[in-house]
Amino acid sequence: MPSESERLQADLAAAHGEIRQLRETIGELRDELERGRIGEEERTQRAVAAAHDEVAQLRDTISTLRDELELQRLRHEEDAQRIEKDWRSETGQLHETISVLRDRLEERA
Repeated sequence: MPSESERLQADLAAAHGEIRQLRETIGELRDELERGRIGEEERTQRAVAAAHDEVAQLRDTISTLRDELELQRLRHEEDAQRIEKDWRSETGQLHETISVLRDRLEERA
């Protein structure tokens, strides 16, 4: 049967072994936690970069649409001016025709 001293030494050796295992486990858990934190930071950075890219694309789209809208406005304005010019020209021709017809009627009367 082992002596008390041997039993204490065996218990002490077992305790040291358990402490060593616990320290290793703590180290492994710290490493895993750090890898998780690094992975989360990388995912966050990728998400932020993707958001910045999307914002840039949306701004480009807005700018393109704004330019297109301005072009359409200018075309509409040009069309309106052309229609008004045509209307004035046609109105002038109609007044002239009316005047000519009136003069002919007055000559016959």
